[in-house]
Formats: sequence, structure tokens, C-alpha cells
Amino acid sequence: MRLLLRFVIATLVGFLVSSLIALAGYALGLWLGRNSDNLRLIIYYSGPFALLLGVAGATQSRRSVDQRGSLLIAVLAGTALGFVYSYFVARFSLAAPTFFVVLMLSCWVPGGISAMLVATSGKRLSVVTGIAALCLSAIFLTEPGFNAFTHNQQLTVAFITPSDASTAQLAAYPETVGFHTSAEIQTAKNEVFERIRALGYKEDFRVLSLSKQGKGKNSLAILVVRIPVTKEIALPQPDRSTVVYVQESEIWDKKPPEAPTLRRSIEITPLGPTDDGLALFDIPDASGISLVGRITGKVSDKPR
Repeated sequence: MRLLLRFVIATLVGFLVSSLIALAGYALGLWLGRNSDNLRLIIYYSGPFALLLGVAGATQSRRSVDQRGSLLIAVLAGTALGFVYSYFVARFSLAAPTFFVVLMLSCWVPGGISAMLVATSGKRLSVVTGIAALCLSAIFLTEPGFNAFTHNQQLTVAFITPSDASTAQLAAYPETVGFHTSAEIQTAKNEVFERIRALGYKEDFRVLSLSKQGKGKNSLAILVVRIPVTKEIALPQPDRSTVVYVQESEIWDKKPPEAPTLRRSIEITPLGPTDDGLALFDIPDASGISLVGRITGKVSDKPR
């Protein structure tokens, strides 16, 4: 009977803690990705995880809370179960981007620790207080921790080209992404043109594609394209700075050369031999999600 009771308690605590962390983070706007589908997935997969915690909790012998070793074992066991379960869900059930793995860990590690603590130590005030502190930490510290670890930033990327007859038919899709109003778009374009003029370029340019993604401090990458790309290249994203990449045949000149950059890159790929255009581009963000687009040789008739 005691084994069954510990199984039920560990199962309920594991499921409730995991689900409440997810629901609270989403409701407070602290949910990475801000996607309700991810919330439903976390809660759905918390069911089997809770059953696993129930089995593990039932096999644990309840000891005196004065024995610090038993608390440490419970914490380590709950942490290990949270990590292992997150790994198997990410590995075998989902093509999980980085941010979703972080979400799983932020829900299931605290859920595992809470379930194992209650199963081994009972409903003592110190245990309940510790679980509450753990839940609050998971809710409020996951996003800033993720942003700091991944160097998340609000990155604006502009593909521009000289305004002359040779580039008149160039266009890009998507044309704009991540802006809420036309005023925001115009402000971003003005900044791009100011940065280009500050480097000494006197010719007129026009913006082919303008995107903004991520969260945090502002960064700006400006790519000056002139001719079709013939070689795949990875251009490092700026690190809270402004970087201009100027296409010179197969070489991209970085200006200023000393500007700090990240390991994440803007990927530029040639189009196929029968495609009319300059290149494909892929801009990944800190969460592992990429914005993919293309610069074509004809005005796009796709909906904006």
C-alpha cells in the first residue's frame, strides 16, 4: 500500500510541477518561442514522464530528512531522470530545435527533482519551500539563462544592391520579416543607408530584403550583393555590433574588419544552373530556427 501511495504521489507531483512551470512561463510571456503548440507538447509528454517518476519514487525508501545524503540522492536521481527523458524525447520523438530542448529541461528536471524529494522525504516544510523556489527559478531564469548562453540578440539583416540598371530586376523573398509597422521598416532602412554612407559609399542603394529576429541587444548585418553567388559561404553574424559584407566576386569583404562576430553564420548558397537569380540565404537564430529566403532575378509575384 505504501509503495502504491508513493507511486501516486510522485506521479502527481511530477506531472503538476512540469505542467505548471510550462503554463506559468507561457502565461507570463517567458516561454521561449511563444508557441502554444510547444506548450501542448510539453504537457502531453509530461504524462509518460510522470509515470516514470512514479515508478522511481515507489522504489525509493523513505528516510529521515536529517539524513542529507538521502536528499542529495533524491535531487541527483530527479535531475538524471529529467535529463535522460529529455534526451530520449528529443532523440527519438521530435526533431527538436535548441530552444525546445531547453524548455524540456526547464520543466522536467524540476519536475523530476520535486517528485523524488516528495517521495523520499514527505511533505515537510523545507521540501515544499525548496520545490517552490525551484519552480520559480525555472519559470523566471530559463529565458535569461538561455539568452546569455546562446548569445541571443535582436539581429537585423539587410540585403542591399546598387540602384543601377544592372540590378533593376533583382528582388528578394521574403522582402520584410519581423517588423510590425511600415514606420519600423523605414527606420531600419534609414539606419542601413546611414551605415553604408559612413563607410564611404556614395552610390545609391536599395534594400532587397530586410529581416529582424531574436531578442536582446541590437545587431545589424548588411550584405551588399551585386552578382550571382557561385560559391557557398558562411558569413559570421555580428555580436552586438554592425558588420557590412561587400560582395567582391567570390570574396566577401568584411567592414570593419575588427567588428566582433558570433559562431552563428549567415549562410549564402548559389542557385541552381537553371535558376534566374543571385543566391539563397539562411539566417539561423539562437533558438535553432532559420529564416530562409532567396534573391531572384525577377520581381516576385508571391504574396508579401
